[in-house]
Amino acid sequence: MKLNHLLLALLCTATVFSQCKTTKYTPDNLPDEYLRFGNGGGFTGIETTYTLLENGQLFKSVSRQSETQELATCKRKKVKRLFERAETLDLANLKFMYPGNIYQFVEILDDGAMNRIVWGEKDNPVDENIKSLHEELMQLIVENH
Repeated sequence: MKLNHLLLALLCTATVFSQCKTTKYTPDNLPDEYLRFGNGGGFTGIETTYTLLENGQLFKSVSRQSETQELATCKRKKVKRLFERAETLDLANLKFMYPGNIYQFVEILDDGAMNRIVWGEKDNPVDENIKSLHEELMQLIVENH
């Protein structure tokens, strides 16, 4: 009898955990919400873009290269906090386009609406909170590469 209860408990636990499986996306099939960030410009004019999904998936693409590569998955707790910061900063509605020769950017896709914030021009510095978010996003690359 105890064995039957143990097997039933294990079966229920396995069923619950199997329902927690998240959707795996590809660069050609992305969700309706994500953060993009990176940098570009300079002598070569190449832009490096990272795409972070809410499920923790992280992609890297480089302009002038056709292939997008998937990097290691990020910790969901940290990813959730970054998405919350982006929402708190109201990135979806902020207008800031001051690229310099070398520039950084943060882009948000929220319910299909895209907004891109770009900075680098010395005479028009970006808000320190956005710069800090970008630095934290870039730190993900160091941690997950």
